[in-house]
Amino acid sequence: MFVVLITRLRQKVLKGLRLVFALAVLAILVVQLVNLVKCSGLYDHEKVPSGNPMRVQAPVIEVSEDDRPGLLDRAVEQLVKYYRHKT
Repeated sequence: MFVVLITRLRQKVLKGLRLVFALAVLAILVVQLVNLVKCSGLYDHEKVPSGNPMRVQAPVIEVSEDDRPGLLDRAVEQLVKYYRHKT
């Protein structure tokens, strides 16, 4: 009698574990499917910025004439000149 009870309990636990495993696999597949649909562009919302559109645009930064090229810029220029004269 005791062996029969343990066997039935074991079968119910294994059936429950199989059910939990199947639900976990299904949940992972659903999440992957939702992510695929979002990344594919089918599920696209047009995002309209709120507020004044003139404030969204950033001002153009102008470079002054006083700025001198750095050490790396000068080295690149010298390499370009060298390879142009070489060919």
